Amino acid sequence: MDRPLYRPLYRILDEGAPRRVQQGHAGLWFDKFCDKWQVRPQWEMGQNKLKWIVELTKEKVGGSCRENAHRLMRLAQAAGGCAQIFTTESRFVTGLGRSHPVENGFAWHPTMGTPFLPGSSVKGLVRAWAEAEQVPSPTYEGLLGSAGSVGRVLFLDAIPMEPVSLEADVMTPHFGGWDEDNPPGDWRSPKPIPFLVAAAGTPFLFCLVPTPTTEDDDLAVVSRWLHEALAWAGAGAKTAVGYGRMKRDEAREGDLRHELKEREARVRRQREKEGRLAAMTPLEREIDQILTSRDDKGAPSSTVIFQEIERGRWKGDDKKAAARWLETMMKEEKKWRPKSQKKRPEKDTAHQRTLRIQEWLNE
Repeated sequence: MDRPLYRPLYRILDEGAPRRVQQGHAGLWFDKFCDKWQVRPQWEMGQNKLKWIVELTKEKVGGSCRENAHRLMRLAQAAGGCAQIFTTESRFVTGLGRSHPVENGFAWHPTMGTPFLPGSSVKGLVRAWAEAEQVPSPTYEGLLGSAGSVGRVLFLDAIPMEPVSLEADVMTPHFGGWDEDNPPGDWRSPKPIPFLVAAAGTPFLFCLVPTPTTEDDDLAVVSRWLHEALAWAGAGAKTAVGYGRMKRDEAREGDLRHELKEREARVRRQREKEGRLAAMTPLEREIDQILTSRDDKGAPSSTVIFQEIERGRWKGDDKKAAARWLETMMKEEKKWRPKSQKKRPEKDTAHQRTLRIQEWLNE
């Protein structure tokens, strides 16, 4: 009896494939919901591999890249490390060796849903460059670590700075399926193999963090090795044919640092405001809310609150407290005039308001 041929998909897909949303995790979609299978005579994809890859190229992936970059850079700075941005000058691909129905996998960040380089891969890249440059092994092992030693410099994951554009690429090996009796040759037919890549021009944030044993120049030395490795060797897969070359992007670094400073200033102002509000009375908080939400931002604070009292917003003790607040504000604005110097005091707005406030205070 023939065994049933189960479709290599979730059962829910038999009822209709779920719709991919732009905010969703592109990596989970790419790895788990491939629906391009065909039976011939077993489940295969054939030419549909490229169609599935193209599904991921229609929209950019990773909606929270900037926020995550802010967090990673703040983490590196708080630890006394350094952060650098490198932008790809060629296509970038990582994780080709991972299992996937289209034959070549892709390395997705577990939470961001974008391509990335694990810190271990960045460390391996720098180590390989140091070895290729014939740096003495005690030197780079002391910095990068060895068996039983963590090293004096730590590497964080390299993540994209902004949503990533993905593209479909194809490799066409001519020499597959050969053996001793059937040697490879250029007369063989090529076998196109599609795979997913990140487009050129993608900026990545690389961060180095010191350990308690880090010495003065360690970060600078490793940073230089990283710069040279990315420019000359490249990162990720297929670097031998030009993939993964990256160039330092100091302009984006400056923009990111400026954004962080502005963000920190906003947070500081918000905390100061929260502390100021916590010290206020309920009436003072109400007045602050009125002034914050006023339509005419240019209207003097004393005018806004005077009008609110005139409209009868407060009664009794609250009204007197609002009047005392208004007296203080008008004195700060130099508008408190118990006596008018004008020939027609009834036309002196500040004087008339002062008299009106005094009436409220005496009620």
